[in-house]
Amino acid sequence: MSDFKLAKHQDTSETKKRYHDRKIHIDKKMGEIPRQYEGDIRRYKEYCSRTGQIVGTEALLDYLYISLTIQRIKKTTWERRLAAIRKYLSVMHSIEFKGEARVAYELSAMRKMYREDEYAHLIQVRGKSAIDKRELMDTLNKLPIRAKAICLVNLVTANRPNEMVRLKISNFDLKNRSVHVYLKKQKRWHTKRLTPEVIIAIEEYIREYNLKTDDYFVGRVYKNERYESAVISEIGYCKALKRWTGGLTGYNFRKSQVVAMHTAGADLPTIAQQTGHKSLETLVQHYLTVSETTLDKYL
Repeated sequence: MSDFKLAKHQDTSETKKRYHDRKIHIDKKMGEIPRQYEGDIRRYKEYCSRTGQIVGTEALLDYLYISLTIQRIKKTTWERRLAAIRKYLSVMHSIEFKGEARVAYELSAMRKMYREDEYAHLIQVRGKSAIDKRELMDTLNKLPIRAKAICLVNLVTANRPNEMVRLKISNFDLKNRSVHVYLKKQKRWHTKRLTPEVIIAIEEYIREYNLKTDDYFVGRVYKNERYESAVISEIGYCKALKRWTGGLTGYNFRKSQVVAMHTAGADLPTIAQQTGHKSLETLVQHYLTVSETTLDKYL
């Protein structure tokens, strides 16, 4: 076999192997069920067991109908249940919804029911309240070193929980007062600004826990204060925030920062630059509602 034919044969074999490996990798990814779906899937399976139904689309429709008409769950919760169970049926039972005209028909009908007067209140979404930033800063500055640094960064950057847990020390550019954040929702990197006060808190945290460049900023800390570099779950992070702050969430921080910047006179593009919002309309609709304090002035 000539050198050319040998090279061509090897290249063809390697290409076929890459194709095979790619397909296996893609199938594996598509077969993963997001961790946040576990609770909804468990409740669906328990419902099937309790009512003596076979896991499948009929049981799904029955469960979602009961969720709406009897349990009266919020529309957002209903949609989340549907997404979770759809994924479970696809991955674990090879049940696909494509071509299931009756399933699509009934799901559409249930969504329309949410617009009826009887169920309209279930569409209402009440966001977390904004906290006066000065009062919030006073509270956060009294926290232990690690909690203080994490909360201050979360507040000033207005990061989402999934952005906070993935931050690494290497993402911080303290000299230039900035941090590079991967916006998972938008699949892109974005640079946010830091204040001198936040930088001091970060530096103190790094020294106290001897954090290295590749360490995760939040990480995991055990009862004996031993730090472990790891990506903790978003649920775990939210629980930690509530524990440190007496019930506040990352969304409270995010909304408080937006409102504080707006009150200080920042325009929408400036606020969006710091928060990472892609849509100014979303920013206005969900974060810049008129406060009760402002309304009270004119009553």
